[in-house]
Amino acid sequence: MMWTYCEQWNNLTETPMDPLTPEQAQARHASGQLYTAVAHAAQNSAPALRVGIRLETGYASVIFMDEYGRDTLDYTFTLINGSLFLETAASYTYGDSQERGGYADADRTETYEFTPDGVMQRTVEADDEESKESRHSVDVSSNWEPVPSFGAYDSLIRRER
Repeated sequence: MMWTYCEQWNNLTETPMDPLTPEQAQARHASGQLYTAVAHAAQNSAPALRVGIRLETGYASVIFMDEYGRDTLDYTFTLINGSLFLETAASYTYGDSQERGGYADADRTETYEFTPDGVMQRTVEADDEESKESRHSVDVSSNWEPVPSFGAYDSLIRRER
């Protein structure tokens, strides 16, 4: 996996906003400022995923992208007692659409929201309808992740959770 860095990713243009050198990104990581690490499978290949980190506000996200540059899976973490907790997991499907990046509208969104005390709410949006369900006493022990060192995102970017 090859990493490039920027302040943020622009979904519409599928390009980095304010590119950063690895040294600048590392300084932002150390100070808690926002930066985005973009993973490429090979040099000059389309991005496979991106990691957004802003430790000063206790935020981290991992967003997996498809071959059209669209977000397909989004994990959002929040910092609690020195560890990251997976608070939201959202998946997006686009049917037969081949629209690119931020111009595409998902035809189905499935979102899971978790609390550290084991409450999970699932929301499904499809065909202009929304359904919700909640569960209690859910085992959320696998939702915890250590805060990664700069560049050491392997545990955070696990797709299967």
